[in-house]
Amino acid sequence: MSLSPEICYAILMLVGLCTGALLNWLADYWGWNQRFRSPWRRIPKHLMQEALRQFRADQNRQQPKGSPAGRVGGRFSSDSAGVAGRFSSDSAGVAESAFRKIWFDFLPLLGWLHFARFSPLIGRGFWIRPFCVELLCGLGLVFLYRWEVEWQKLWIVPDAGMLSETQTVLVTRFVLHAVFFFFLLLATLTDFDDFVIRALITVPGTILGLLAGALLTWGMLPSTEIVFHTNPTAETVNEQGLIPIPDYGDDGVGLYYRNENVPLHAASPNCNPPEMMGRPNFATLAIALLCWWGWCFAGMNRVWRMKFGFKRAMSLFLRRLRRSLSTWWYLLAALIGSLVIAIFWNGTQCWQGAYSALIGMAVGGGMVWYVRQVAAWTLKVEAMGFGDVTFMAMIGAFLGWQPCIFIFFIAPLAGLVIAVARLLLGLGNGIYYGPFLALATLVTVLFWPHLWLWAEPFFEARWIVPAMLLFCGVLFVILLRLLVTVKRLLGLA
Repeated sequence: MSLSPEICYAILMLVGLCTGALLNWLADYWGWNQRFRSPWRRIPKHLMQEALRQFRADQNRQQPKGSPAGRVGGRFSSDSAGVAGRFSSDSAGVAESAFRKIWFDFLPLLGWLHFARFSPLIGRGFWIRPFCVELLCGLGLVFLYRWEVEWQKLWIVPDAGMLSETQTVLVTRFVLHAVFFFFLLLATLTDFDDFVIRALITVPGTILGLLAGALLTWGMLPSTEIVFHTNPTAETVNEQGLIPIPDYGDDGVGLYYRNENVPLHAASPNCNPPEMMGRPNFATLAIALLCWWGWCFAGMNRVWRMKFGFKRAMSLFLRRLRRSLSTWWYLLAALIGSLVIAIFWNGTQCWQGAYSALIGMAVGGGMVWYVRQVAAWTLKVEAMGFGDVTFMAMIGAFLGWQPCIFIFFIAPLAGLVIAVARLLLGLGNGIYYGPFLALATLVTVLFWPHLWLWAEPFFEARWIVPAMLLFCGVLFVILLRLLVTVKRLLGLA
């Protein structure tokens, strides 16, 4: 029995609100500094008692001697992040019972309006952001469903005759994108709080993206597929569902579109070539394992210092790896992942999606890592945190390597505007880059058909995009070195 649109929207809204409440709790719990803003987080008893003690003591100093007025107002600070804040109140006689949680506080969205009474303990206006997060999750989930399933805005139609996508494909893609966007929002919240995107978020997100690419390949972003035919007959064109591409070919010899969208893969928009297939092509297995082991090695606790020479640096490097517990966890993940990759390599559809996700993970994380290393080498400062590298790797695992190109070049546009604004307002030059990556990802996914049709000719020739990336990489090094030289000449270094 199908549900009416109103009931479907109400269910999605409720799921979004509950998910937003979960994200608020995780942002407090998984942040670099733990906070106690969520009603689901229990404020430690000793911190609560200390807060109330100072809360009443400060008000006593503000009242005339002998005044029977209640104890409110004052200031409290603590080393534990999230409990620190300013206490203020216009009423007197605030009792301890006012800061006891009740069932209404735990309700999504509406509960924050009542939980706001904890402002004297947690901080003024602390409830506004969690309230907006839950509202955004609820309304955003409904909008995403209408955008992808009902309006089918991700359907790429380069010419007439394209077959529409099935309901299974639309719903699967919607669910995957909803989960993906929730990961993006959680990483954004922690980056806003502490300028850090923790591996607790990006590692599960990356693994989930890789599994989704392998097992739910049809839920990946759509793409057109170009087929080359030499003198095809009319019967062949009809049977294979080919659509001639205007301005290509002559007298029936040229390029054709398949008459349906296909999941984005590593060779899109061209057909997946035999050399990218699974068994018995050991080259693709080697590339996939290299991507996976590279990601596992990047997540280990690595420290490389050449201050005392190469031999000493290598000794400290290996000693740190051996002593760190994370090294053994990542090594175990590398071994288990290698076995899973070998199993997928024996398949066809699963291997196409898994290979695309692994390449996307490597390309996405590799681009940000390159910028980070080059900036550190030339400017002698850390331009990006390693959390941005793992964050972009997670994005690539979910979407593939082609969308990462758009995201990588769109994100700095928003970041540049915010950075200039902060400098003009005297707020410093440090900005969090993760939220801009998330915003660029959202724009790329929602407007994917327009971006893909515009850039399709560049991806069609396999050498153009790698050559452009190589050129931009070299140009980036030259510009940074030039910037350092100019600052030194002007005495600004």
